[in-house]
Amino acid sequence: MTLFEALKHLHMGCAFLSIAGFTLRGYWMLTGSPLLRRRYSKVLPHIIDTLLLASAVGMLLIWHMSPLQSGWLIAKIIALLVYIGLGMVALRFGKSRKTRVNAWLLALLAAAYIVSVAYSKSPWGFLQNLFG
Repeated sequence: MTLFEALKHLHMGCAFLSIAGFTLRGYWMLTGSPLLRRRYSKVLPHIIDTLLLASAVGMLLIWHMSPLQSGWLIAKIIALLVYIGLGMVALRFGKSRKTRVNAWLLALLAAAYIVSVAYSKSPWGFLQNLFG
């Protein structure tokens, strides 16, 4: 296995864990679970997301590429910023339950879009099937 392949597998695994963890924390938010306030549920996502980002940077370095050189990578970065913002509203800053739930669902949609962009290598991702 090459270094690039190892980084790609690490990246995909961390992406899965990050989205699964966000989904679980959203469920805990919906049910009012005290697990959401546990230390590991606050620290572990940061560790996973750091590995996710580091593996992405590593792949870019191996490719000798700037993320701004490719439309699909730009789309992923913009969608990632949207996902992070919505996640913060869902799990921290949303004033009402309705706001938190809507932000959580929209963040999950953004995550699905990011994954579809990664697999299709197209900035349209799953939207290509709707408009293409």
